[in-house]
Amino acid sequence: MQGLPIPGPDIGQSNKVRVYRFGGIDDIGRLAGSAGVAGFYIPRAGAAVSFVPAVEEQRDRFSRHLDQREINQKTALTAEGILFHEYVHHFMLQKFSTAYPHWYVEGFAELYGTLELLDNGAFRVGNVPQHRGDDLFELPGIRLTRLFDHKKRLDGQEYFQSYSFGWMIAHYLNFNKPRQGQLAQYLKALNAGEDSLTAAQRVFGDLDKLQSELRKYKSGPFPTLDVKPVNYVAPKVDIRRLTPAEEAVIKAHIRTQRGVSERQARTVANEVNGMDTKYPDSLGVQLAVGEAYVDAKEFAKAETALKQALVLEPQSQDAQILMGGLFMTRAKEEKNPALYATARKWFAEAYRLDPKDPRAAIGYYMSYYEAKEPIPEPAIIALESVFEYSSYDDGYRMVLARQLLNENKGKLARSVLAPLAFSSHKQEKANKVAKVVDEIDAGQIDAARSTMASIFADQEKEDS
Repeated sequence: MQGLPIPGPDIGQSNKVRVYRFGGIDDIGRLAGSAGVAGFYIPRAGAAVSFVPAVEEQRDRFSRHLDQREINQKTALTAEGILFHEYVHHFMLQKFSTAYPHWYVEGFAELYGTLELLDNGAFRVGNVPQHRGDDLFELPGIRLTRLFDHKKRLDGQEYFQSYSFGWMIAHYLNFNKPRQGQLAQYLKALNAGEDSLTAAQRVFGDLDKLQSELRKYKSGPFPTLDVKPVNYVAPKVDIRRLTPAEEAVIKAHIRTQRGVSERQARTVANEVNGMDTKYPDSLGVQLAVGEAYVDAKEFAKAETALKQALVLEPQSQDAQILMGGLFMTRAKEEKNPALYATARKWFAEAYRLDPKDPRAAIGYYMSYYEAKEPIPEPAIIALESVFEYSSYDDGYRMVLARQLLNENKGKLARSVLAPLAFSSHKQEKANKVAKVVDEIDAGQIDAARSTMASIFADQEKEDS
């Protein structure tokens, strides 16, 4: 953390996470499709988004019992805490993209999600996430032999507890001096393909002893660390209100960015119907309306809105990308391979405008793959060139690994797939990816290609 440059290198506009902050926790839960979700992050290459509440949790805020009210205020899940937690997911996966078990992904987010900002760019890490207190003290701890064994499927309570328990393990392994360095060794072993439980027993030693240490540790005290970045430069922050035109479509736009089913897409398209003609001078409206119409497969309306966006801003990166997506969707829907060439022109121009934009590079490559045409070297290079900006996206890793396997580059494909194979608790897709890795290790590249094809076929069925 201390060694990261501030400000960091220019990663391009598309590679910055876009945070939507609105409503309360209930609103976020409805958007997520689960009432228990207070915030969430979607790691899409070139279009990573996070949704967090703007309004604080009001649990027993006006309780007549002053002691209880004070406790509730200290342990409430804050909007700022959720914002930090979700942003840390993006930071972690973009800056340190590798194989992580679920408990550490969430534990890391809790560890840095309580980050306290100090003067002159300094910050304090290690503060306790007070809203996790009940989970730690009221529920039994997860057995480490289960948590570290990715062949075991965690039950609902264990999965829920992996947030709080993951924080405690991450905090302990980072701040306990005798154990410092063990966590890095463990993660390195996972990425090398070592069995997760075997690696844990080798690196951490007696897991019952570690379990006992954690049981004592949760009673505190919990140390913190103040970090002062080198050569700190204060960021420039620009703030503006949404225009009335943008306000008119923002709710629909948020639902689009969340991702919609076919039925939801039609609903969103109905909500924005006519907004492009009502606000012809708003680039934001044209883009939002165009994207909603693409999702709803109303292609003529989508093209009209996106053409207007390009009139307003001829080099609009988002308009170029959406135009490419429009013709890709049309080609598939209308079974017209010639339209892939039209999509390709839009993606090629977007890639020329911003070679760091994963959406452009991936779209350009996929326009050949989906058309079942020979894929030229420039398209393959484009796909590979955005790995630095896209490695947190599982879908991108799968596409890249498939291409590498088709080129008989098994070792490279394995390195791309390893984080997906070794980071999940007995999830079916992860098991299949692990099978691909095993086949590569055995030198069975044809079998690996076949297994990879079945993974994509299953995903296509799921999406249809």
